[in-house]
Parts: sequence; structure tokens; C-alpha cells
Amino acid sequence: MCAVHWLRRGVVSAIVVLVAFGGGVQAEKLTLDECIDIALERNVSMATARYSLDMAKQDVWSAWGSWLPRFSARASYSYYDQALNSASQVAVVRGIFRQYDKRLQFEQNLFRWGGNYFNLKNKLLLRAKSKYDLTQSELETIDLVRNYYYSALKYGGLLEVAQQSVETAAHNLQLVQARFDLGSANQSELLKAKVQLLTNKASLEQAKKNQAVSVAQLNNVMNRPATSPITLDDTFDTLSVNRDFTSAMTYAEQHHPQILAASAELQAARYDRLSARADYLPSVYINGWRRWSATDVSRWSSFDGDEANWYFGMSFSWPIPFFDGFKRKTAHARATAGYKLAQLSLESTINDVGLGVQTAILDINNARANLYLYEESLRSAEEDMQIAQERYNLGAATILDLLDAEKNLGEARQNFVSAKFDFNLAVSALDKAMGIRR
Repeated sequence: MCAVHWLRRGVVSAIVVLVAFGGGVQAEKLTLDECIDIALERNVSMATARYSLDMAKQDVWSAWGSWLPRFSARASYSYYDQALNSASQVAVVRGIFRQYDKRLQFEQNLFRWGGNYFNLKNKLLLRAKSKYDLTQSELETIDLVRNYYYSALKYGGLLEVAQQSVETAAHNLQLVQARFDLGSANQSELLKAKVQLLTNKASLEQAKKNQAVSVAQLNNVMNRPATSPITLDDTFDTLSVNRDFTSAMTYAEQHHPQILAASAELQAARYDRLSARADYLPSVYINGWRRWSATDVSRWSSFDGDEANWYFGMSFSWPIPFFDGFKRKTAHARATAGYKLAQLSLESTINDVGLGVQTAILDINNARANLYLYEESLRSAEEDMQIAQERYNLGAATILDLLDAEKNLGEARQNFVSAKFDFNLAVSALDKAMGIRR
């Protein structure tokens, strides 16, 4: 079976990845979707985004509270011990007074020039932004999983290529050694064959390291110990994509969580500025209370004390402090600056997303061209290797010709394996740039 067909039919058994330092523990087989699900559940950045959303939800409850009346209860005890002199200043009258009070009261803000409404809208929009931030965290986590998963598979494929190169170099060394023993090959040819074998073994160790690191990174993004042994699903298909910049950017503007979050933040900043402006304007309140008092503690626990009265009224408040430490001025200036910054942030986010989309599309085109190039290069290298082997067996080629052909074949195999997975990584990068999670 030719190497091109062997590589094109999918990931072979060597690409099933087992962490070398996992010991004798049974390896868990995981598909790409299963890795994504684990990461979305356990990744720390996902937990942080969820907690941020929970806090934003509590802020909404607080904003709703400003629309509701405030009820409170109060109880008090008063004691007076006072000496009262008579008019003649001869006798002294001692007066002791005790009073027990309890009160239920309420207060309702009827109108604050839209301040309560603006504050509620601000918190609702910030909650929406937190939801989009959570979606963005999901998008980034999925992209990390895809990158490490495809990288692990790629290094698994490169590991098998390195193993083949070692086997080929060992076979060539045997041929040269046999010729050297017969006197038809010199010392220089034998040394070159040994160096080639050692070089390929060094490349094999590097491939093992890259494979182990990529799997450790995959474990890390899933919040698992780096040494957890896993095998990856060896089913691999080259992804297809048919996107132009205009359609991709249109989709991104409507669905990318970063753009949606920046838009929500801009609207929230607008309402925050309006809420800060309302602090300069008057407010209207209604309030009331019901009070019971008694001079005897035995009667205080009932609601029919010596004195029972109530109050209900409406008040108009327009605080005009001569100096408040620049609090209102600072709050309004801060809200205005936040609004302007949010405008710039939205514009910058749209441009950044556009740059990501354009770069991803260019990377896909480049990866596709490399895939076709390295496929043909591999065909050519296989043919050259076969010819060089035959010529060397017939004595029509030197060991250098054979080693060069072997080196070129190994590089062609590496390039083709890398190109296959690099194309999928480029497609995944476009999905991230457009805001596509699955």
C-alpha cells in the first residue's frame, strides 16, 4: 500500500495517542466532542464566567428592589430620671419617666426622573453582557480543545513517520554494513548511514516529546492531571469549508459573542450615564408609619397602648448640596467616559473580529494549497526513493543518493501529515473567528 493512500484514508493506529508517562493505567478513549464536553464542564475559565453571570443576576435583583417600597420595624425604650425643684426650692420632686415605643413604617420612591428605570436597564444589559461573555468563554475553550486534539493527532502521525524513517535507516545501514564487509563500500559510506540512523532516532524522540506535550495540554484544558492516559478517536476527516469574507463577516457581526457583549456594554453605559444624570434632579416619595407607645411594659406588647397614631404623606426632595466632595460630578464624568470608551470598544471589537475572519480565510487558502502541494511532493518522493533504492542495489548510485532520497521521503511524509491537520486547524480558527461553537 503506498504511503499517500495510507495517509489519506485517515489516522492510522499510531495516531491513537497514549501518554507515555501514564504508566500502566487503563487509557480512556475520548472523541473530540467528548473532550469538548468535559472541558466546558470543568475548565476554570468556564467556572469563572458562570460565577460572573451569577453576580450579574444578583445585580438585577438589586435594581428591581429600587422599584419596591421599603418596610421596616423599630422598637425603642426611653428612661428619664430627673430631679425637679419646687417653686419654693424647699422640697425636691423626683420625676422618673419610662416610655416604650414600636413603629412600622414604609417608604416608596415614586419618581426619580427615570433614575430607577435607567439603573434597571443598565443591570439587565450587563447581565446580557455576562451571558455573551460566558458564550465567548465556551468558544475559546472549544477552540483550545480542537487545537490540542488535532495537534495530538498530528504529532501521533508524525511519530509514525519518524518510526518509519528509523526502520528505513536501519535497513539501509544493514545494506551498507553488508557491502562494507564485502569490501564494496567504504568507511565513509558506513559512517554516513550510521549518522542518518542516529539522526532519525533523535527525530523520533522529539516526536514522542511533542506528542506527550500536546496530550498533556489537552488534559490541562479539560482540568485533568497532565499525566492522565488517554487515547484519541482515530477517525479523521479533512473538514470542508466554503466561505468568503463578506458572508463570514455578516454572520460574525450577528452572532459573535464578543461583538454582542460589546454592544450590550455600550447600551448599558448609555443607561448608566442617564442614571448618573438623574442624581441632579428632584425625587418624589411617599411614606408613612404606624406608631404605638405605652408607659407600662405590660401594655407595650399589645397594639392598644396609651398612644397609637399613624402618618401618611408625600415628600418632594431636591438635594442641592453646596459641596459633596465632587461625588455627583465624579459619578457623572465617570459614566460619560465609560460610555465613550464603550463606543470605541465596540468599534475595535468589530475590527478585531474582521481581522480574525480575514486572517482565518487566508490561512485556509494557504493550508489548502499546501495540502495539494505536499500530497504531490509525497508521490514524487516515494517514486524517487524507489528509484534510488533500485539504483543503489544495482551499484549505479552511491549511499549519498540513497540517504538523500530517504531524507526527502521522510520530510515529504512529515509535511503531508502536518498539512492535513493544519488545514483542520485553519477551519477551526475560522469557526472561532465567526463565533461558531460547534
